[in-house]
Amino acid sequence: MAEPLQTGSQQADRPEEALTLPKTFDPAAVESRIYQGWIDGGYFGASPSQVARGGNPYVIVIPPPNVTAVLHMGHGLNNTVQDVLVRWRRMQGRVALWVPGTDHAGIATQNVVERQLASEGTSKEALGRDAFVERVWAFVGETGDQILEQLKAIGCSCDWSRTRFTLDEGLSRAVREVFVRLYEDGLIYRGEYIINWCPRCRTALSNEEAEGTEVDGSLWHIRYPIPAEYADGASAAAAAGAESVSRLPDGRWALTVSTTRPETMLGDTGVAVHPGDARYQSLVGAEAELPLTGRRIPLVADEYVDAEFGTGMVKVTPAHDPNDFEIAGRTGLAILNVMTPEGAMNDEVPDVFRGMDRFDARKAVIAALEGQGLMAGRDDHRHSVPRCYRCETVVEPRLSEQWFVRMKPMADKALAASRDGTVSFTPGRWTKVYDGWMENIRDWCISRQLWWGHRIPVWYCGDCGEFMVLREDPTTCGSCGSEDLTQDPDVLDTWFSSWLWPMSVFGWPEETEDLAAFYPGHTLVTAPEILFFWVARMIMSGLQMRGEVPFTEVYLHGTVRDIQGRKMSKSLGNGIDPLEVVSLFGADALRFTLLSNVGVGADIRLDHEDVEASFAPGRNFVNKLWNAGRFALRSLGTEPVASLDAVADDLALEDRWMLSRLRFAEEKVDAELEALRIHGAAEALRDVFWSELADWYLEFVKGRLRPEADAPSREAARAVLAHALDRVCRLLHPFVPFVTEELWGKLPSAGDRPEALIVAPWPLPDPTHEDSAAERRFAWLQDLIVQVRSLRKEYGAKEGQRIKVHVACDAEGEATLAAGAESLERLARVGTVEFGLPPGGGAGATAVLTDGTQVFIPLEGLVDLDQERERLRREIERLEGQLAGTRAKLANDAFVSRAPEEVVNKERLKEASLREQIEKLEDKRRTLGAGTG
Repeated sequence: MAEPLQTGSQQADRPEEALTLPKTFDPAAVESRIYQGWIDGGYFGASPSQVARGGNPYVIVIPPPNVTAVLHMGHGLNNTVQDVLVRWRRMQGRVALWVPGTDHAGIATQNVVERQLASEGTSKEALGRDAFVERVWAFVGETGDQILEQLKAIGCSCDWSRTRFTLDEGLSRAVREVFVRLYEDGLIYRGEYIINWCPRCRTALSNEEAEGTEVDGSLWHIRYPIPAEYADGASAAAAAGAESVSRLPDGRWALTVSTTRPETMLGDTGVAVHPGDARYQSLVGAEAELPLTGRRIPLVADEYVDAEFGTGMVKVTPAHDPNDFEIAGRTGLAILNVMTPEGAMNDEVPDVFRGMDRFDARKAVIAALEGQGLMAGRDDHRHSVPRCYRCETVVEPRLSEQWFVRMKPMADKALAASRDGTVSFTPGRWTKVYDGWMENIRDWCISRQLWWGHRIPVWYCGDCGEFMVLREDPTTCGSCGSEDLTQDPDVLDTWFSSWLWPMSVFGWPEETEDLAAFYPGHTLVTAPEILFFWVARMIMSGLQMRGEVPFTEVYLHGTVRDIQGRKMSKSLGNGIDPLEVVSLFGADALRFTLLSNVGVGADIRLDHEDVEASFAPGRNFVNKLWNAGRFALRSLGTEPVASLDAVADDLALEDRWMLSRLRFAEEKVDAELEALRIHGAAEALRDVFWSELADWYLEFVKGRLRPEADAPSREAARAVLAHALDRVCRLLHPFVPFVTEELWGKLPSAGDRPEALIVAPWPLPDPTHEDSAAERRFAWLQDLIVQVRSLRKEYGAKEGQRIKVHVACDAEGEATLAAGAESLERLARVGTVEFGLPPGGGAGATAVLTDGTQVFIPLEGLVDLDQERERLRREIERLEGQLAGTRAKLANDAFVSRAPEEVVNKERLKEASLREQIEKLEDKRRTLGAGTG
């Protein structure tokens, strides 16, 4: 059974063993116990009743990972950022709700199961649709929650009781509802268009799912002979300057057209020119012979053609190019599909090419054209080739009847929400990208030729031919009463369910208590790659269905990359398993490393070949926090701690400084989180804990925490230390929740407090703690200590040797030094402080503080002056020899004129560096005086 978290009453008793922490922080011994304590305490949950009682909700819905996914570093970053925001808002007293879930991922999941079947020697077709879908459900049942369990290992505080799946019954109802509503509103329609087709997945893809990648390819130039009856027109075109019209070796006229896909020429049904292009007027209406096919195709005029681009003439393949399809619609050209769904050549092509894979057919067509002397040449050509976003297969434009969503009316509303500030994007540069997509949006192809997913709610009547779009499965045709009904075999694009996620997880289309309490939400944290796929569509659906945006701020974080800047991926073998990092260093080390590097919109670079070095910053920070906590617990002891008010009259300079710096950190961290500058908050926390509390305050108060110290001073130090660690743990909790919960549970407190840090109130800056005078005076003291330490090191003073320091300062400085004498002695080994500079100077080391205060350290008796002078003389002599050699090189015209520029520049930099070193050593030697030699 998990050990429960300590309660407030338990903390008040604080047995002696509570003061003893293991020497090193062992995440494996702490994290699972702490997490189970959070679960048992019900701290992750949120209910509508809390909102009804006046609670202020804060809602994040998780970007649902694919049900097939395994946790990778991108998930680690994305979900850690979400957890920071949710824990912060929860501590602020908000009714914080983070809804988890997974996506059914149509293409990806079907592909995985199809590969399993192939390994078993069978296929989905052999199983049949119903059995295949059952097989996929079984697979999802076995592996579907794996990634959510992995998210728990990094500390995610989701309300797991609300876990949803995009194929849940309730979400399926939402999908049907929105399909029917949009159809009834005239925003969903069925039409025959050129769509992106994946021959591997054998399904349509939206334009966004078939993004092009630039490749080095070829542009082939093919000659189409012109029949003899059009020779006069060809001659006139050539005379008018038509570059693409020329004679073949046999004297016939021919047109030359260009293509990156020669195999598609078998589907050409025309050649087009611009109607205003005078060069080709004599040929408009003429015909050309389509090589290899025995067909003739017409030459038409259409304004799509750019007369200024290339030769001003294009081949038209209406069934295999979206622009050509539009040309055919305007000019009446035939539409001829020459490929099968698998990407092979079909029966519409000559026998010799039938059944060939499209890329094999490309080679065969080129060879055949060359054999007939109709290949005019080939040029290297860099162009964009679209690939399937799931399997990387080259996508084929294909004429197909599909279901579409008319997006423009919805996009106009979503664009207005961005422009009037209803929705904001961080970083701000993504606003322009989003706006551009909304302005230029195209209709969305939503049907997919898959078996796994939300079946399209359309039924066709086998008797009268009518179709019905319905919320519930019908039993008879609404037009003729026939029972011969067939449901559309296609499923909906995965994103068609995902775009409803912020509503459907709360029960929409039902008007539930959850929906009333938690919609709209607040923050969406995701990656820029799905800004259009998902984010923009959620905004559109929210406005269309609810009249409200689903969230008001969108935080788009960077990508996790390797040292070379490559995106981490399984195929490159450059990924880092977050669970491996958790196993080695703990979840807190993983989290703080990522968070301290997640600059707004900036990518994170990690070395997959040196995981330890990559996550050392986070591990070192957690260890520093643990060690500071161990020291504090031992120093604070078991006695009750006084409140700050009770010790207000006994606060020392360092106490007031620490409280003032905490107040600044509380204000800074809050401001950074409000602005979604997560890394800025992490930097502020590192500064206040490591650079101020650990490095300075703890060092200053060590003496005051000893049992023999002056009682009022000791109690003040205990009170401030307990308060500082309490506040630091609270501020750090959203970032490193496990170590802070463990430490905070053992800290003494001046009064009652919550049973767990996860629900402790977020620190509010206390304006009474702001103390600019204390900050100024302590900064001056810090500067003095740093300078004295530096001079000690420079002159080789022995570590334990006490020294005398002369300080020329004002009365405030004298008072500061008097109050801090013990710390100055301990931290800088200063035995005596004298005010003012010594008369007559003498051998000594000097420094000037930031405010102009002069510091002088007599060196007589501190170092062997004669020995130090001799050492400096030899070092200066050595450097002067090097300088002479370098100057000789630079004075040599042959060297300067013949050596590479970078070599000459290197010598010049060396000369400057040597001069600077010699000057510093000369100054140092002068401070030691003439000596006896």
